[in-house]
Amino acid sequence: MKFSPRRSLLAGGTAAVLLLSACGGDDEPVAEPADTEAPTEAGSDTTTGSTDAGSTDTTTGGATSVEGGPEATVPADVPEEYIGAIGPVDVIGDPRPYLETDVIADDAAVGEPAPVIVGLDFDGNPVRIDAATDGPTMVVFVAHWCPHCNAEIPVLNELRDDGLIPDGLNVVAVSTAPRADSTNFPPGEWLVDMDWQWPAIADGVDIDTGTFLAAEAYGVSGFPFITLVDGDGNVAARWSGERDADEYTEAFSTHLGLG
Repeated sequence: MKFSPRRSLLAGGTAAVLLLSACGGDDEPVAEPADTEAPTEAGSDTTTGSTDAGSTDTTTGGATSVEGGPEATVPADVPEEYIGAIGPVDVIGDPRPYLETDVIADDAAVGEPAPVIVGLDFDGNPVRIDAATDGPTMVVFVAHWCPHCNAEIPVLNELRDDGLIPDGLNVVAVSTAPRADSTNFPPGEWLVDMDWQWPAIADGVDIDTGTFLAAEAYGVSGFPFITLVDGDGNVAARWSGERDADEYTEAFSTHLGLG
């Protein structure tokens, strides 16, 4: 798998945002992180505070609903068409480095704490990703315009329908890097059309740094991007690109001891 930078502007260049604009796969490059020279605009009222946004309430098939939502706000200068496609997100904990290897054992993030993510789903309900509290979790970063994501979600649905998602494994999607001018927009409707039945968070954006908050915190380098987090809240494995059902079940067993 190759790693190469791809950048574009959100909606006519009114806000400079890193879009992780290539999918992960054997044939296509995936995105690298923004560097300090990436164009930005001031005027964002986004915050990425580390305040706990609420106490645990109920588990909803994966991530946990919480009382109250994230503290971070959607930037005032995000184009109107993106309202509803992105959301407020809080990141609690240190970000993990960008994935730069195909070898899971060589990934510097493995064994390190995964950030807790607090955000909203596309109906405005708070969702929290916190494996240390709620148990082993698979976090699936997807982009509505990515052909590999559109191919991978049916694989995950097949695992679900065949009863191959292990008991005790939470599954949650983070919809990130939306493009109003691309296919399958808006992402909330796309996830419904794709029969995604687990919780999903609409990623937030930081205009000043040109990054998406949850994707940045998890070191996302391409799509789809999977992170397995163990019951202690530590990263157990990360990868980018398509995998088949057998590879998922093997990963659940090898990296989480579930199966």
